[in-house]
Amino acid sequence: MHPFYGSVTEFLAEGQWWIGLLSMAMYLIFWAVVIVFAVKLFKKYFGDRATPLNSEEDSALKILRERYARGEIDAEEFKQKKSDLLE
Repeated sequence: MHPFYGSVTEFLAEGQWWIGLLSMAMYLIFWAVVIVFAVKLFKKYFGDRATPLNSEEDSALKILRERYARGEIDAEEFKQKKSDLLE
């Protein structure tokens, strides 16, 4: 028996079977939204505590790689600066 619409046999006899499917879809959508919201909140407040320290190093390496890709620095200078950053 469905909690809102009564027994299933009443709707099968009347040809309104789609109400059960609609109700099931609404339940699934509701729980999907709740789970996505909970995961986003969890990631926002409890995700990767070490990220701020690594983000500065990662951005410096990213800038160094971009400069090397543009040809502003040569391979030797790139290797030397990269080793300096990783120490």
